[in-house]
Amino acid sequence: MNELVREIEEDIRQERIDKLWHSFGKIIVASSLAIILGTIGVVVYQNHTRSIAMDNTAQMLKGMDRINIEDFKGAVALFDQMSQDPKSGYYGLAMLRKAQSYAALGQVADAQKTYETLAKTDPFTGPLAKMLSYGNDAGSEVLPAPDKSAPLYYMQCEFRAWQLFQQGKKEQAVDQFAAIVADDQAPATIRERVSEVLQHIAPEKLAEKPTEQPAKPLGEKDVPKE
Repeated sequence: MNELVREIEEDIRQERIDKLWHSFGKIIVASSLAIILGTIGVVVYQNHTRSIAMDNTAQMLKGMDRINIEDFKGAVALFDQMSQDPKSGYYGLAMLRKAQSYAALGQVADAQKTYETLAKTDPFTGPLAKMLSYGNDAGSEVLPAPDKSAPLYYMQCEFRAWQLFQQGKKEQAVDQFAAIVADDQAPATIRERVSEVLQHIAPEKLAEKPTEQPAKPLGEKDVPKE
């Protein structure tokens, strides 16, 4: 009798499972496939984004090389290509360097126009572009170390580091880049972009362990104690 009851219960359970599978099996399979395809899509997108970031960094360094050897026409062409997409993480820097290259060629009007366009199209580097447009030498001198409370502090620090790098002061530039990466308060987009730069010019800096003492604000000099 017990054996008969167990067989009946098993038949009932199997019948319920069959009904559930017929009712929801396709949905379960479709959901599983959607999750798998979605995961693949995210990974592909992340890899694609990473590849674009690395390409942009390499392009930026090539442009800097053009400036260093005074091939300003070549620099304009490279930075113009990089500045076609206002949504690019390198848009602001590329526009600033394009303006600098124009100014070095004596094309002051083109430099001024580039600055004005940047001031209107990019809320992050726009104020810096407006500031640099007041002098038509496109920022040939290294910007002074910005104050921590200044607007666009981290953007100014990054631009200043690029200026140092351009002038052959690689160690100082690397220190500035590394300080940005180590600063938790720096915007994530800037830290990611600067990390890409360090991977190209000083990968050992990314492998260094952070010191126990917090880094000084970028460009801050020692202040004697009273």
